[in-house]
Amino acid sequence: MAKTAYGHFIRSFSFQDFGPGLYRQGTRMNGEFLGFDVCIEYGTFYAAGKVGRAPFDAETHDYDQVSIWMGTDTYDMGYLGAEVEVMVGEEMEKHVLTTSTAIAIPKGFQHGPASIVRMDRRFIQMSVSMTRETKSTPVHSDITPKWPGGFQAKYRENVQHLAFTRNGPWHYGPNNADTHGGAITEIKGKDFDFHMSYESMNKAPYRFGPVPDKPHVHPYTEFLLFIGADGNNLSELGAECEMYMGKEMEKHVITTPSVAIQPKGHPHCPLIVNKQDRPWIFAVVRPFGHTGTGQSGYIT
Repeated sequence: MAKTAYGHFIRSFSFQDFGPGLYRQGTRMNGEFLGFDVCIEYGTFYAAGKVGRAPFDAETHDYDQVSIWMGTDTYDMGYLGAEVEVMVGEEMEKHVLTTSTAIAIPKGFQHGPASIVRMDRRFIQMSVSMTRETKSTPVHSDITPKWPGGFQAKYRENVQHLAFTRNGPWHYGPNNADTHGGAITEIKGKDFDFHMSYESMNKAPYRFGPVPDKPHVHPYTEFLLFIGADGNNLSELGAECEMYMGKEMEKHVITTPSVAIQPKGHPHCPLIVNKQDRPWIFAVVRPFGHTGTGQSGYIT
């Protein structure tokens, strides 16, 4: 990408094989890459099995984290296509995930291990950590995991089974009749300030926002993620998007998996999907919440 005034806010990322038990195709964006005390990593697993490296202990860390188990069927985003067992809390409370789910992990909260019991379709696992570099402390436990299930679970508010809202025409209001034919969900922290949304992008052209032709600003920092939804090849986005940055509305074209970094107070948008060859996923990550001094607004 040619050097521009705002080009450094948009960064593409590469994928690698992290080895058995870890992402077999994954990417990792640490604080140095993003320029904030945030790490975002995501990827897919090739097959069922234990997640992580032996001895597959539980762990804790001194930062807040959200773990998202994200289905890749863009016409049924709640469908995970797998059965995953995750232990949370010192009690080793077992949770069985069969739908798209987010787990809020406050700092110091014991969690893990996790195991993919069955995989019918490759899914995406994403972790957002509020730290520049991730580092965990293993915790060995001899407690036999228990599965209380449903409303009996002590940590059920930490484990959020995600609901999706259909995106139809006029989703944003009277100034935007566009629809991408997909669905959107939102994720919140538990005992820490965090907000995230993600949605399936099933068709183009499409324009984001209540006022799709103007830039706007927020009093909080957010990261816009352009994610390929093909679990067999995450390196392909399959779409062409126009992202405008700054009051000058400097144009940038995004065609590969990328992150667009939006510091608080930074004008951004319009964001337009011109065309796409296959469905993909758009995520907005607000690791420090979506409140702050001032108000969001459009720039005239």
